[in-house]
Amino acid sequence: MVEALTDLPPNVLMEILVRLPLKTLFVSRCVCKNFLGLTSLNPHFIGLDAANATQILMLQFGEDFKPSDLLRFIDPELDIAPEFVKKFILKPLFHIPQIRKRNVIYYRGAVTDEENLCVLVNSCNGLLYLVRRHALDERSLVCNPVTNEYVVIPGVDTRFETMSMWLGFSPGCNKYKVLRIVSLINGDPANVGAQVLVVGSNSWRDIGHTFLGREHSWDSCSTFLNGVMYWLDNSWKDIVSFDFEREMFGDIALPSELGEEQVRNKHFMSIGVLKGCLCLSYNVHNDHHVDIWVMTKHGNQGSWRKEFIVDTARPTGRPPFGQFKPLQVLRNGQILMLWIGNDLVCYDPRNKSLRFVGFHWLNVNHRMAAFTPSFVPLKDALKVDNVRKHYKRPSGKEDYP
Repeated sequence: MVEALTDLPPNVLMEILVRLPLKTLFVSRCVCKNFLGLTSLNPHFIGLDAANATQILMLQFGEDFKPSDLLRFIDPELDIAPEFVKKFILKPLFHIPQIRKRNVIYYRGAVTDEENLCVLVNSCNGLLYLVRRHALDERSLVCNPVTNEYVVIPGVDTRFETMSMWLGFSPGCNKYKVLRIVSLINGDPANVGAQVLVVGSNSWRDIGHTFLGREHSWDSCSTFLNGVMYWLDNSWKDIVSFDFEREMFGDIALPSELGEEQVRNKHFMSIGVLKGCLCLSYNVHNDHHVDIWVMTKHGNQGSWRKEFIVDTARPTGRPPFGQFKPLQVLRNGQILMLWIGNDLVCYDPRNKSLRFVGFHWLNVNHRMAAFTPSFVPLKDALKVDNVRKHYKRPSGKEDYP
């Protein structure tokens, strides 16, 4: 009989540690050197974690020109349970580094000597992508907030204005790439092009024009799945896609049952991923329900199926306007969605009930990315050597938002 937890065989101990919530695991690593050693650069633990990891939500508060320097997280499997919501404390996980502090030139000629920080853009395979938006050199970084590491991406070609930049993964060549949507600063507004940088290289490549329009922006609703980035873009009637393997744009038709008026009203529409499938939600607010469509066969636009009709009626009688972005299916079978700019909501398909979680602070300026934690070192994930590391984590005492 063992007298202490640390007396257990390492493999058994790792099986226990890998099942802890992320917050609890980090506390355990801080108070026990044995726990820290077993969960740091240990291939067996990294493999166990990859098989058991559940998605969390990363948040950054603040406006584009004055974002917070902290990334905080919500663990939906734990934090949104009714008994925990009132006691919930949003804790920081990663301190965003400053790439350069002074004399940042912005597109319209403004110069600032204030601290300039990167803004959260998207997540991909356990990594986060952040960009110093609106600065002429548009510096950016890829980070793993779990291992506390980051890599700075080379500056961009300043002849072009950046409309958006996104991190993606090419499974064929096992490389991460950054896609940049651009337009000539003093050129034809309708002339929208694209560039690609393979993470680890120093040069951006032009890949030609795209049918994205001038309305495309950083805030276009997006999601990443199986090597392809998808957007809802106001300048195009269907879902726009970019294949990071072939470096080609494409589009996928919306469900044929959607009428012309619904297709035009993309401010009531959102996309996401549920159980490994592309999905689309449409808020039929006048009838108090949200329809969720699932593409059951990847890339097959004929495989759209309306899987859920979510009743959104509330005691106030006022319909909830705006987008409901599908985020994930929880272990209990409930579907978690973000009611954009308002709250998190949970839909239970078994009893067809909808619960508004009550995180009302989400109506404050913020960016959110669904993120699956990974203990894979950034050097191994990106196959690069120029990895930088934080040796301390945020204290957790900072106020929010």
